[in-house]
Amino acid sequence: MDGIVGLGYDAISVNKIPTFITSSDLAAKDRNFSFYLKNNPEESYMMIPGFETEGYTLIKKHDVVEKSYWNVKLDSMTSDKEVKTDGYMAAIDSGTSLIVGPKAIIDPLVEGITVNQDCSGIDDLPDITFTMDGVAYPLSPNDYVVQVSQFGNTQCLMGIMSTAVPDGFHYVIVGDVFFRKYAPFFNAADDTVSFFKSNEAAEEFLQ
Repeated sequence: MDGIVGLGYDAISVNKIPTFITSSDLAAKDRNFSFYLKNNPEESYMMIPGFETEGYTLIKKHDVVEKSYWNVKLDSMTSDKEVKTDGYMAAIDSGTSLIVGPKAIIDPLVEGITVNQDCSGIDDLPDITFTMDGVAYPLSPNDYVVQVSQFGNTQCLMGIMSTAVPDGFHYVIVGDVFFRKYAPFFNAADDTVSFFKSNEAAEEFLQ
């Protein structure tokens, strides 16, 4: 265990201890970081500060609407049906492996979507789209189904799950499942989160 690098806002830091991003000796304009997550962990990395200037295209810069998590406006979520998310925010969180939210809105979203452990039938599952600030971010089944390999066996798991939450918890925590497709850039200098897509896929996305 090497420790934890605090990259969120001080408001949710334990005992309000200043986080790395606010207490480091980075210049104010450089208090930012980005993630590039791949299915192969050895190809994954983060940058502090900055983002990749080659090979990626900016999709959208989102304003942080609440400084606890890196929270942005969440308009809706859609699979075979649309789930309204009025009053909810998308918490863009590198510390969460999956996409997790309250049962009241996640259960209707994934109802009828069955991920077989033997990974059969993945291509028959619907896309699931998260819309933030009017921008639709679709995830294909190959994006949101997590393949776990251990001892020579591969199992498939649903990467979007619901959980019981306390009253007043109005967030969908958007984690690494989302980041593998949309590289996030967190900028504390202007309180924004931007998403980038690799150039190989950006042309199709931006049409």
